[in-house]
Amino acid sequence: MTAAPSPRQPASPACHPECGESRVGRDAVLGKSLSLPAGWTTGTIENLFAPLADGRTLHQGWSPQCEKEPSPSEDVWGVLKTTSIQAGEFQPEHNKRLPDKLEPRPLIEVKVGDILITCAGPRARCGVACLVRRTRKRLLMSGKMYRFRVEPKRHDARYVEAFLQTEQARQAIDKMKTGGSDSGLNLTHDRFRQLLVPVAPLPEQRRIVAEIEKQFTRLEAGVAALRRVQTNLHRYRAAVLKAACEGPWERLPVSEIGEAVTGSTPSTKDAGNLGGSLPFFKPTDLNAGYYVHEAREYLSEKGAKLARLLPERAVLVTCIGATIGKTGLARVACATNQQINALIVNRKIAIPEWAYWCFVSPDGQKQIKENASATTLPILNKSRFENLELPVPPVAEQERIVAEVERRLSVVEELSALVTANLQRATRLRQSILQRAFEGRLI
Repeated sequence: MTAAPSPRQPASPACHPECGESRVGRDAVLGKSLSLPAGWTTGTIENLFAPLADGRTLHQGWSPQCEKEPSPSEDVWGVLKTTSIQAGEFQPEHNKRLPDKLEPRPLIEVKVGDILITCAGPRARCGVACLVRRTRKRLLMSGKMYRFRVEPKRHDARYVEAFLQTEQARQAIDKMKTGGSDSGLNLTHDRFRQLLVPVAPLPEQRRIVAEIEKQFTRLEAGVAALRRVQTNLHRYRAAVLKAACEGPWERLPVSEIGEAVTGSTPSTKDAGNLGGSLPFFKPTDLNAGYYVHEAREYLSEKGAKLARLLPERAVLVTCIGATIGKTGLARVACATNQQINALIVNRKIAIPEWAYWCFVSPDGQKQIKENASATTLPILNKSRFENLELPVPPVAEQERIVAEVERRLSVVEELSALVTANLQRATRLRQSILQRAFEGRLI
Protein backbone atom coordinates (compact mmCIF):
# COMPACT_ATOMS: atom_id res chain seq x y z
CA MET A 1 0.00 0.00 0.00
CA THR A 2 1.34 3.44 -0.91
CA ALA A 3 2.17 5.54 2.14
CA ALA A 4 1.35 9.22 2.39
CA PRO A 5 4.33 11.58 2.13
CA SER A 6 5.95 12.19 5.50
CA PRO A 7 5.92 15.73 6.87
CA ARG A 8 9.19 17.65 6.81
CA GLN A 9 11.33 17.50 9.92
CA PRO A 10 12.53 20.94 11.03
CA ALA A 11 16.21 21.49 11.73
CA SER A 12 17.12 19.97 15.04
CA PRO A 13 20.29 18.99 16.86
CA ALA A 14 18.70 15.67 17.80
CA CYS A 15 20.74 12.64 16.83
CA HIS A 16 19.81 9.16 15.67
CA PRO A 17 21.36 6.42 17.81
CA GLU A 18 22.38 4.45 14.73
CA CYS A 19 24.07 7.29 12.89
CA GLY A 20 25.34 9.64 15.54
CA GLU A 21 24.69 12.73 13.39
CA SER A 22 22.16 15.56 13.41
CA ARG A 23 18.93 15.43 11.41
CA VAL A 24 20.19 18.21 9.18
CA GLY A 25 23.28 17.44 7.07
CA ARG A 26 26.52 19.39 7.23
CA ASP A 27 27.15 21.92 4.45
CA ALA A 28 30.83 21.03 4.25
CA VAL A 29 30.07 17.58 2.84
CA LEU A 30 27.01 17.90 0.62
CA GLY A 31 27.15 21.62 -0.02
CA LYS A 32 23.69 22.20 1.42
CA SER A 33 21.61 21.18 4.43
CA LEU A 34 19.23 18.27 4.08
CA SER A 35 15.61 18.84 5.10
CA LEU A 36 14.34 15.38 5.92
CA PRO A 37 10.96 13.78 6.69
CA ALA A 38 10.04 12.87 10.25
CA GLY A 39 11.86 9.78 11.44
CA TRP A 40 14.77 10.23 9.04
CA THR A 41 18.32 11.07 10.11
CA THR A 42 21.56 12.08 8.46
CA GLY A 43 24.85 10.36 9.21
CA THR A 44 28.24 9.77 7.69
CA ILE A 45 28.45 6.66 5.57
CA GLU A 46 31.03 5.09 7.88
CA ASN A 47 28.32 4.83 10.54
CA LEU A 48 26.45 2.47 8.21
CA PHE A 49 29.45 0.15 7.78
CA ALA A 50 29.28 -3.36 9.24
CA PRO A 51 32.43 -5.18 10.40
CA LEU A 52 34.10 -7.28 7.70
CA ALA A 53 35.79 -10.65 8.20
CA ASP A 54 38.91 -9.14 9.81
CA GLY A 55 37.00 -6.62 11.94
CA ARG A 56 37.72 -3.65 9.71
CA THR A 57 34.87 -1.83 7.99
CA LEU A 58 36.44 -0.76 4.69
CA HIS A 59 38.72 -2.84 2.49
CA GLN A 60 40.87 -1.74 -0.42
CA GLY A 61 41.97 -4.30 -3.00
CA TRP A 62 45.28 -5.39 -4.48
CA SER A 63 46.89 -4.60 -7.83
CA PRO A 64 49.29 -7.39 -8.81
CA GLN A 65 50.72 -7.73 -12.32
CA CYS A 66 48.07 -9.91 -13.95
CA GLU A 67 47.82 -11.87 -17.18
CA LYS A 68 46.18 -10.11 -20.11
CA GLU A 69 43.38 -12.63 -20.46
CA PRO A 70 40.48 -12.99 -18.00
CA SER A 71 40.15 -15.85 -15.55
CA PRO A 72 38.48 -18.69 -17.53
CA SER A 73 36.38 -20.08 -14.68
CA GLU A 74 35.69 -19.84 -10.98
CA ASP A 75 38.41 -22.46 -10.43
CA VAL A 76 41.05 -19.87 -11.39
CA TRP A 77 41.63 -16.70 -9.39
CA GLY A 78 41.04 -13.39 -11.14
CA VAL A 79 41.47 -9.73 -10.20
CA LEU A 80 38.60 -7.37 -11.05
CA LYS A 81 39.10 -4.46 -13.42
CA THR A 82 37.48 -1.16 -12.47
CA THR A 83 35.13 -1.61 -15.44
CA SER A 84 33.47 -4.41 -13.45
CA ILE A 85 31.90 -1.61 -11.40
CA GLN A 86 29.24 0.22 -13.37
CA ALA A 87 26.71 2.60 -11.83
CA GLY A 88 24.33 0.26 -10.03
CA GLU A 89 25.58 -2.87 -11.85
CA PHE A 90 28.34 -5.37 -11.09
CA GLN A 91 29.92 -7.06 -14.14
CA PRO A 92 32.22 -9.84 -12.87
CA GLU A 93 33.34 -10.85 -16.35
CA HIS A 94 35.61 -7.78 -16.36
CA ASN A 95 38.67 -9.30 -14.70
CA LYS A 96 42.24 -10.44 -15.37
CA ARG A 97 43.74 -13.79 -14.50
CA LEU A 98 45.99 -13.88 -11.45
CA PRO A 99 49.32 -15.53 -12.39
CA ASP A 100 49.77 -19.02 -10.95
CA LYS A 101 53.02 -17.95 -9.25
CA LEU A 102 51.16 -15.44 -7.04
CA GLU A 103 49.29 -16.48 -3.94
CA PRO A 104 45.68 -15.21 -3.85
CA ARG A 105 44.40 -13.06 -0.99
CA PRO A 106 41.06 -14.59 0.01
CA LEU A 107 40.35 -11.76 2.45
CA ILE A 108 39.58 -9.45 -0.47
CA GLU A 109 37.51 -11.96 -2.46
CA VAL A 110 34.28 -10.30 -3.56
CA LYS A 111 31.07 -11.69 -2.05
CA VAL A 112 27.37 -11.18 -2.66
CA GLY A 113 26.24 -8.28 -0.50
CA ASP A 114 29.42 -6.24 -0.91
CA ILE A 115 29.09 -2.63 -2.00
CA LEU A 116 32.01 -1.72 -4.26
CA ILE A 117 33.17 1.76 -5.23
CA THR A 118 36.05 2.78 -7.48
CA CYS A 119 38.62 4.93 -5.69
CA ALA A 120 41.05 5.86 -8.47
CA GLY A 121 40.98 6.71 -12.16
CA PRO A 122 39.63 9.42 -14.48
CA ARG A 123 37.08 11.80 -12.97
CA ALA A 124 34.13 10.05 -14.62
CA ARG A 125 35.25 6.62 -13.34
CA CYS A 126 36.43 7.48 -9.82
CA GLY A 127 33.58 7.13 -7.31
CA VAL A 128 31.34 4.75 -9.31
CA ALA A 129 29.48 2.34 -7.03
CA CYS A 130 27.42 -0.85 -7.20
CA LEU A 131 26.01 -3.59 -5.02
CA VAL A 132 27.19 -7.13 -5.75
CA ARG A 133 23.96 -9.06 -6.33
CA ARG A 134 25.62 -12.00 -8.07
CA THR A 135 29.19 -13.08 -8.58
CA ARG A 136 31.35 -16.15 -9.07
CA LYS A 137 34.02 -17.56 -6.81
CA ARG A 138 37.67 -16.50 -6.73
CA LEU A 139 37.45 -12.88 -7.83
CA LEU A 140 39.63 -10.39 -5.95
CA MET A 141 39.19 -6.63 -5.63
CA SER A 142 41.82 -4.50 -7.34
CA GLY A 143 43.67 -1.70 -5.58
CA LYS A 144 41.48 0.86 -7.34
CA MET A 145 38.33 -0.07 -5.46
CA TYR A 146 36.92 -0.20 -1.94
CA ARG A 147 34.48 -2.68 -0.43
CA PHE A 148 32.10 -2.29 2.50
CA ARG A 149 28.94 -3.93 3.79
CA VAL A 150 25.97 -2.71 5.84
CA GLU A 151 24.22 -4.40 8.75
CA PRO A 152 21.05 -5.92 7.19
CA LYS A 153 19.08 -5.59 10.43
CA ARG A 154 19.57 -1.82 10.33
CA HIS A 155 20.09 -0.88 6.67
CA ASP A 156 19.14 -2.14 3.22
CA ALA A 157 22.22 -2.38 0.97
CA ARG A 158 20.07 -1.59 -2.07
CA TYR A 159 19.04 1.70 -0.43
CA VAL A 160 22.69 2.68 0.10
CA GLU A 161 23.58 1.70 -3.46
CA ALA A 162 20.70 3.80 -4.80
CA PHE A 163 21.84 6.82 -2.79
CA LEU A 164 25.35 6.49 -4.26
CA GLN A 165 23.78 6.86 -7.74
CA THR A 166 22.16 10.21 -6.93
CA GLU A 167 23.48 13.44 -8.34
CA GLN A 168 23.69 14.70 -4.77
CA ALA A 169 26.08 11.89 -3.76
CA ARG A 170 28.08 12.12 -6.99
CA GLN A 171 28.68 15.83 -6.53
CA ALA A 172 29.70 15.33 -2.92
CA ILE A 173 32.11 12.53 -3.85
CA ASP A 174 33.49 14.63 -6.70
CA LYS A 175 34.47 17.34 -4.21
CA MET A 176 36.33 14.73 -2.16
CA LYS A 177 38.60 13.60 -4.98
CA THR A 178 42.27 14.58 -5.03
CA GLY A 179 44.80 14.59 -7.85
CA GLY A 180 46.66 16.72 -10.33
CA SER A 181 44.42 16.21 -13.37
CA ASP A 182 41.03 14.83 -14.39
CA SER A 183 42.74 11.81 -15.94
CA GLY A 184 44.02 10.53 -12.59
CA LEU A 185 42.10 11.22 -9.39
CA ASN A 186 41.86 9.48 -6.02
CA LEU A 187 39.17 9.07 -3.38
CA THR A 188 40.83 8.52 0.00
CA HIS A 189 39.46 6.34 2.81
CA ASP A 190 39.11 9.23 5.22
CA ARG A 191 37.30 11.51 2.80
CA PHE A 192 34.86 8.85 1.62
CA ARG A 193 34.00 7.92 5.21
CA GLN A 194 32.65 11.44 5.71
CA LEU A 195 30.03 11.25 2.96
CA LEU A 196 26.63 12.14 4.42
CA VAL A 197 23.71 9.78 3.82
CA PRO A 198 20.02 10.50 4.55
CA VAL A 199 18.81 7.47 6.50
CA ALA A 200 15.16 6.43 6.55
CA PRO A 201 13.82 3.83 8.98
CA LEU A 202 14.50 0.32 7.68
CA PRO A 203 10.89 -0.51 6.67
CA GLU A 204 10.73 2.74 4.72
CA GLN A 205 14.10 2.01 3.11
CA ARG A 206 12.64 -1.22 1.79
CA ARG A 207 9.50 0.50 0.48
CA ILE A 208 11.62 3.16 -1.22
CA VAL A 209 13.84 0.54 -2.86
CA ALA A 210 10.79 -1.39 -4.09
CA GLU A 211 9.33 1.78 -5.63
CA ILE A 212 12.67 2.76 -7.23
CA GLU A 213 13.00 -0.71 -8.74
CA LYS A 214 9.43 -0.62 -10.05
CA GLN A 215 9.88 2.76 -11.69
CA PHE A 216 13.35 1.91 -13.01
CA THR A 217 11.99 -1.31 -14.56
CA ARG A 218 9.43 0.70 -16.53
CA LEU A 219 12.04 3.30 -17.45
CA GLU A 220 14.57 0.70 -18.60
CA ALA A 221 11.94 -0.96 -20.79
CA GLY A 222 11.42 2.37 -22.52
CA VAL A 223 15.16 2.93 -22.88
CA ALA A 224 15.58 -0.55 -24.36
CA ALA A 225 12.89 0.25 -26.93
CA LEU A 226 14.64 3.50 -27.84
CA ARG A 227 17.95 1.63 -28.22
CA ARG A 228 16.28 -0.78 -30.63
CA VAL A 229 15.01 2.15 -32.65
CA GLN A 230 18.55 3.58 -32.72
CA THR A 231 19.90 0.27 -33.99
CA ASN A 232 17.23 0.00 -36.67
CA LEU A 233 17.84 3.56 -37.83
CA HIS A 234 21.56 2.83 -38.10
CA ARG A 235 20.82 -0.28 -40.16
CA TYR A 236 18.40 1.59 -42.38
CA ARG A 237 20.97 4.34 -42.99
CA ALA A 238 23.58 1.75 -43.98
CA ALA A 239 21.05 0.03 -46.27
CA VAL A 240 20.20 3.32 -47.99
CA LEU A 241 23.87 4.09 -48.65
CA LYS A 242 24.60 0.53 -49.80
CA ALA A 243 21.72 0.64 -52.27
CA ALA A 244 22.66 4.14 -53.44
CA CYS A 245 26.31 3.38 -54.13
CA GLU A 246 25.93 -0.03 -55.75
CA GLY A 247 25.09 -0.41 -59.40
CA PRO A 248 26.36 -1.52 -62.82
CA TRP A 249 28.60 1.51 -63.10
CA GLU A 250 32.23 1.94 -63.99
CA ARG A 251 34.52 2.22 -60.99
CA LEU A 252 37.38 4.70 -61.06
CA PRO A 253 40.31 5.24 -58.71
CA VAL A 254 40.20 8.45 -56.70
CA SER A 255 43.20 9.72 -58.72
CA GLU A 256 40.98 9.80 -61.84
CA ILE A 257 38.00 11.43 -60.09
CA GLY A 258 39.87 14.49 -58.91
CA GLU A 259 42.97 15.77 -57.11
CA ALA A 260 43.98 14.25 -53.78
CA VAL A 261 45.61 16.55 -51.22
CA THR A 262 47.09 15.71 -47.81
CA GLY A 263 46.90 18.56 -45.33
CA SER A 264 49.72 20.12 -43.33
CA THR A 265 50.03 22.12 -40.12
CA PRO A 266 51.72 25.53 -40.14
CA SER A 267 54.16 25.96 -37.26
CA THR A 268 52.27 26.64 -34.04
CA LYS A 269 55.42 28.18 -32.56
CA ASP A 270 54.62 31.26 -34.61
CA ALA A 271 51.43 32.66 -33.09
CA GLY A 272 51.02 34.83 -36.15
CA ASN A 273 49.90 31.78 -38.15
CA LEU A 274 46.68 31.48 -36.15
CA GLY A 275 43.71 33.64 -35.30
CA GLY A 276 42.47 34.62 -38.74
CA SER A 277 39.36 33.65 -40.69
CA LEU A 278 40.37 30.54 -42.69
CA PRO A 279 38.90 27.38 -41.10
CA PHE A 280 41.64 24.88 -40.25
CA PHE A 281 39.93 21.51 -39.98
CA LYS A 282 41.09 18.58 -37.86
CA PRO A 283 39.47 15.10 -37.58
CA THR A 284 37.21 16.18 -34.69
CA ASP A 285 35.73 18.90 -36.92
CA LEU A 286 34.54 16.20 -39.33
CA ASN A 287 31.94 15.14 -36.75
CA ALA A 288 29.70 17.61 -38.60
CA GLY A 289 29.72 15.15 -41.53
CA TYR A 290 27.77 16.49 -44.49
CA TYR A 291 27.94 20.11 -43.30
CA VAL A 292 31.48 20.89 -42.15
CA HIS A 293 31.76 24.65 -41.90
CA GLU A 294 33.00 25.58 -38.41
CA ALA A 295 36.48 24.84 -37.07
CA ARG A 296 38.02 24.91 -33.62
CA GLU A 297 41.04 26.74 -35.05
CA TYR A 298 41.43 29.33 -37.80
CA LEU A 299 44.48 30.40 -39.80
CA SER A 300 45.61 33.95 -40.41
CA GLU A 301 46.61 35.17 -43.89
CA LYS A 302 50.18 34.33 -42.99
CA GLY A 303 49.24 30.83 -41.85
CA ALA A 304 47.09 30.28 -44.93
CA LYS A 305 50.09 30.86 -47.18
CA LEU A 306 51.85 27.95 -45.48
CA ALA A 307 48.87 25.57 -45.90
CA ARG A 308 47.18 24.10 -48.96
CA LEU A 309 43.96 26.01 -49.64
CA LEU A 310 41.00 23.76 -50.40
CA PRO A 311 37.87 24.93 -52.20
CA GLU A 312 34.33 24.76 -50.92
CA ARG A 313 32.84 21.22 -51.26
CA ALA A 314 36.17 19.46 -50.90
CA VAL A 315 35.63 15.93 -49.55
CA LEU A 316 37.65 15.36 -46.37
CA VAL A 317 38.64 11.90 -45.10
CA THR A 318 40.57 11.19 -41.90
CA CYS A 319 43.60 9.10 -42.84
CA ILE A 320 45.18 8.01 -39.53
CA GLY A 321 44.35 6.55 -36.15
CA ALA A 322 41.21 5.26 -34.47
CA THR A 323 38.96 7.68 -36.39
CA ILE A 324 40.31 6.69 -39.81
CA GLY A 325 37.55 6.93 -42.41
CA LYS A 326 35.65 9.73 -40.68
CA THR A 327 34.40 11.83 -43.59
CA GLY A 328 33.21 15.39 -44.01
CA LEU A 329 32.09 17.68 -46.83
CA ALA A 330 33.57 21.15 -46.48
CA ARG A 331 30.97 23.86 -47.03
CA VAL A 332 33.59 26.63 -46.99
CA ALA A 333 37.08 27.19 -48.38
CA CYS A 334 39.46 25.73 -45.82
CA ALA A 335 42.73 24.00 -44.97
CA THR A 336 43.32 20.79 -43.02
CA ASN A 337 46.00 19.23 -40.89
CA GLN A 338 48.10 16.26 -41.99
CA GLN A 339 45.63 13.74 -40.55
CA ILE A 340 43.17 14.42 -43.35
CA ASN A 341 43.24 13.53 -47.05
CA ALA A 342 41.07 15.74 -49.23
CA LEU A 343 39.55 15.09 -52.65
CA ILE A 344 38.94 18.05 -54.95
CA VAL A 345 36.44 16.50 -57.35
CA ASN A 346 36.59 17.06 -61.10
CA ARG A 347 33.00 18.28 -61.60
CA LYS A 348 32.90 16.84 -65.13
CA ILE A 349 33.26 13.36 -63.68
CA ALA A 350 31.42 13.52 -60.37
CA ILE A 351 29.71 15.83 -57.93
CA PRO A 352 31.32 16.20 -54.46
CA GLU A 353 28.16 15.09 -52.66
CA TRP A 354 28.23 11.79 -54.56
CA ALA A 355 31.88 11.21 -53.61
CA TYR A 356 31.06 11.98 -49.97
CA TRP A 357 28.28 9.40 -49.80
CA CYS A 358 30.47 6.82 -51.54
CA PHE A 359 33.19 7.28 -48.89
CA VAL A 360 30.74 6.92 -46.00
CA SER A 361 28.91 3.95 -47.55
CA PRO A 362 29.67 0.45 -46.21
CA ASP A 363 31.82 -0.30 -49.27
CA GLY A 364 33.74 2.97 -48.99
CA GLN A 365 34.47 2.45 -45.30
CA LYS A 366 35.52 -1.15 -45.96
CA GLN A 367 37.97 -0.02 -48.65
CA ILE A 368 39.48 2.59 -46.34
CA LYS A 369 40.03 0.06 -43.54
CA GLU A 370 41.40 -2.64 -45.85
CA ASN A 371 43.83 -0.31 -47.63
CA ALA A 372 45.22 1.30 -44.48
CA SER A 373 48.73 0.17 -43.55
CA ALA A 374 48.82 -2.42 -40.76
CA THR A 375 50.90 -0.53 -38.21
CA THR A 376 50.29 0.39 -34.57
CA LEU A 377 48.19 3.26 -35.95
CA PRO A 378 46.36 2.51 -39.22
CA ILE A 379 47.45 4.99 -41.89
CA LEU A 380 45.94 5.66 -45.32
CA ASN A 381 48.63 7.69 -47.06
CA LYS A 382 48.03 9.75 -50.18
CA SER A 383 48.98 7.04 -52.67
CA ARG A 384 46.74 4.46 -51.00
CA PHE A 385 43.94 7.01 -50.82
CA GLU A 386 44.29 7.69 -54.55
CA ASN A 387 43.91 3.97 -55.27
CA LEU A 388 40.49 3.68 -53.62
CA GLU A 389 37.81 3.02 -56.22
CA LEU A 390 34.42 4.76 -56.35
CA PRO A 391 31.46 3.91 -58.61
CA VAL A 392 30.86 6.66 -61.17
CA PRO A 393 27.42 6.77 -62.83
CA PRO A 394 26.60 9.68 -65.17
CA VAL A 395 26.58 13.04 -63.35
CA ALA A 396 22.84 13.51 -63.89
CA GLU A 397 22.17 10.15 -62.24
CA GLN A 398 24.52 11.06 -59.37
CA GLU A 399 22.45 14.18 -58.76
CA ARG A 400 19.17 12.23 -58.70
CA ILE A 401 20.57 9.61 -56.30
CA VAL A 402 22.08 12.25 -54.00
CA ALA A 403 18.73 14.06 -53.82
CA GLU A 404 16.98 10.82 -52.80
CA VAL A 405 19.68 9.95 -50.25
CA GLU A 406 19.37 13.41 -48.71
CA ARG A 407 15.60 13.07 -48.52
CA ARG A 408 15.66 9.68 -46.83
CA LEU A 409 18.52 10.40 -44.47
CA SER A 410 17.03 13.71 -43.39
CA VAL A 411 14.12 11.69 -42.00
CA VAL A 412 16.59 9.36 -40.29
CA GLU A 413 18.40 12.33 -38.73
CA GLU A 414 15.15 13.80 -37.42
CA LEU A 415 14.16 10.48 -35.85
CA SER A 416 17.66 9.97 -34.45
CA ALA A 417 17.58 13.39 -32.84
CA LEU A 418 14.18 12.59 -31.30
CA VAL A 419 15.47 9.27 -29.93
CA THR A 420 18.59 10.94 -28.51
CA ALA A 421 16.48 13.63 -26.84
CA ASN A 422 14.27 10.99 -25.24
CA LEU A 423 17.29 9.00 -24.01
CA GLN A 424 18.61 12.16 -22.38
CA ARG A 425 15.16 12.74 -20.88
CA ALA A 426 15.26 9.19 -19.48
CA THR A 427 18.58 9.96 -17.79
CA ARG A 428 17.11 13.08 -16.21
CA LEU A 429 14.01 11.16 -15.16
CA ARG A 430 16.18 8.51 -13.50
CA GLN A 431 17.87 11.21 -11.43
CA SER A 432 14.50 12.78 -10.64
CA ILE A 433 13.24 9.46 -9.26
CA LEU A 434 16.34 9.13 -7.07
CA GLN A 435 16.11 12.72 -5.88
CA ARG A 436 12.48 12.29 -4.86
CA ALA A 437 13.35 9.00 -3.15
CA PHE A 438 15.94 10.55 -0.86
CA GLU A 439 13.82 13.57 -0.12
CA GLY A 440 11.11 11.22 1.16
CA ARG A 441 8.72 12.14 -1.64
CA LEU A 442 8.70 8.96 -3.78
CA ILE A 443 6.28 6.92 -1.63
